[in-house]
Amino acid sequence: MESIKASLPDVIQQRIEDLVNAQTTDEEMAAHIKELGCRIAALEALAPEEKGEEAGQLGEAVHRLCERIRRDYVAIAYRQGLVDGMRMDKLAAEE
Repeated sequence: MESIKASLPDVIQQRIEDLVNAQTTDEEMAAHIKELGCRIAALEALAPEEKGEEAGQLGEAVHRLCERIRRDYVAIAYRQGLVDGMRMDKLAAEE
């Protein structure tokens, strides 16, 4: 039990630091998505008329890729939580 008491503050502190230092808060994500939409529109406006549809498709592909990256970050955070939980279980079993 002593090893749990010794490790728990470090684990909790690391997770708190992760949350505090996270760059993807809801407000920031909304602003980034809005900016992405504006940039896609600018890309479409820059493309010649015959390439406009192609530029729009590229912009949409970029948007989908950003969504996939966001989901991957969420998955990474979930896995980190599982790793932390397994560490705690291991420490508890040692006691």
